[in-house]
Amino acid sequence: MNVAHLPKTLSLILAALALLSLAACVSESVGTASASEPARIEIRRAADFPAPSATPTSTPASSATPTPTPVPSATPTPATVGGFDALAFLQRFTRDYSPRESAGEGELRAARFLRAELEGMGYETELRDFEIQRVLFEVSVSHAPDGMPAALEAYRIALSGEGTAEGVLADAGAGFEGDIPPDGLAGKVALIERGTITFEEKVHRAADAGAVAAIIFNNVDGRFSGTLSTAADIPAASIDRESGLRLRSAARGGGIAASVSARPKVSQSQNIIARTPDKGGAADAPTVIIGAHYDTVADTEGASDNGSGVAALMEVAKRAGGRDYPFAIKLALFGAEEIGLYGSRRYAGEMSADEKAGALAMINLDAVGSGDGFEATGDAGLTRIAQEVGAEIGERVLARPSENLGFTSDHAPFAAAGIPAIFLFAEDLSRINSPRDEIRRVNPRLPGASAEIVMRMLDRLAERVRGDDGG
Repeated sequence: MNVAHLPKTLSLILAALALLSLAACVSESVGTASASEPARIEIRRAADFPAPSATPTSTPASSATPTPTPVPSATPTPATVGGFDALAFLQRFTRDYSPRESAGEGELRAARFLRAELEGMGYETELRDFEIQRVLFEVSVSHAPDGMPAALEAYRIALSGEGTAEGVLADAGAGFEGDIPPDGLAGKVALIERGTITFEEKVHRAADAGAVAAIIFNNVDGRFSGTLSTAADIPAASIDRESGLRLRSAARGGGIAASVSARPKVSQSQNIIARTPDKGGAADAPTVIIGAHYDTVADTEGASDNGSGVAALMEVAKRAGGRDYPFAIKLALFGAEEIGLYGSRRYAGEMSADEKAGALAMINLDAVGSGDGFEATGDAGLTRIAQEVGAEIGERVLARPSENLGFTSDHAPFAAAGIPAIFLFAEDLSRINSPRDEIRRVNPRLPGASAEIVMRMLDRLAERVRGDDGG
C-alpha cells in the first residue's frame, strides 16, 4: 500500500495529510504497463504444480517508531477455520518471503509460492506476466564522500518534474521557510530531510526559492517513496538516510555539484488469478473479485502491508472454495502495487466489457493488520455492508464512501472501470512501507477478522443476487 503513517487516535483527515508527508500505499504515477507487450498467460491445475520448498530469507532489523499504536500485550489465540490459520500463514509468509520488492526476484518467489498454495486448495490458477515500463531517478554527485558511490538509485517523488537538472548541492534543512538560505536556492539542488511537513510543501518551497531539483533523504533507516498533491516543475527524488546525512555534511563544506536525472527501466511482474474449476461461467456471469497485492517496498517484512491482506485473502480462499454462491469468485493477487498499482491496472485493463458488466463487486484487502479496528472506503453500498457485518462480529468498521482520502490502493482501477469496489484497511498505518512493518507488530486478531468480514459480505451479496432472481 502506498499510504501514510499516523497513530490510530488521529482523524483520517489528519492521517491523509501525514500520509502525504510520510509517503507510504499512495500510488506513484511513474508509468504504465506496456500495452504493446501482451501478457503471457499460463494455466495449470494443482496436479501440475509441485509442493513449494521455502528458503528462509533474512528480515530487516527493527527501528524505533514515534507514538505507534500499541500491539495488545496479551496475544489472543487466532481462530482456526476450516483448517486454515491466517496468522500462522502470515508468520510463515513474512518469514520465508520477505522482502518482496516490486518487480524483483523476491516478488517472483512469493508469486510462485502463493500460486502453489491456491492450487493446493483446489483452485485453477493463471500466472499473468506483464511488463512495466517506468522511469527511475538517479542522484549523482561530484566529489562523493569516501565510500559513497557517485551515483545513487533513488525513487521519484510522484508528480514532480522529469528530466535532468544539475546544480550546486545546498542544505535546505527540513524544508521549513526558515531553512531556506537567505540568498535563496537559485540554480541549486536542494537537499531536504524528510518529516513533519508534507513533501508538497518541501518541494514547492524549494522550487519557489529557485531550486532546479530537490533531493529528500529519509528521517529513518531505509528507502521510501512519496507523492505530491499538485504537480511540481522541478524533479524531486528520495534517497536513504545514511546517504542523505553524508551528503548534507559534504554540502555544508561547499563546492559539491549534484544532479537528479531520470532513466527508463523495463521490469517484469505478475498477477496470480485463481478460481474454482466449476465456477467459470460465461464471460458476463455474475462475479465477485477479491484482491490483495503481495509485493512490498525494499527493506521491510511487509507484515501489515500487505502480508496481512494476503493472509486474509488466503483464508477467504479456503473457506469460500467449498461454498455454493450464485456468482463466481475470482481471487487476484496483484504484483507491483507499491510502484504504481501496475498489477491491478493491468487486470482491470484486460477485462472485457462483458466481464466488467458482470462484476458485482471488487473487494480489496490492503494493510489489514495493525490497529484495533478497520476503515472502508469506496462504493457506498459496499462500505455500508462492511460496517454492518463488522458490527455483527464485534469489529469496528468506519465506513467512508469516498475516493478522496489522499491515498489509494488496488480497488481504484476497478472503480474507474465502473465496477463497485471497496478498500478495507486497518486503522493504524504508522509503520507501512518501513522496516518497522514487522510481524511482531501485527494485531493477531485482525487478519482473521478481515477475512470474516469478507465472508459475511459474500453472504449478503449472495442474498441480494438470489433475491433479484426471485429465489
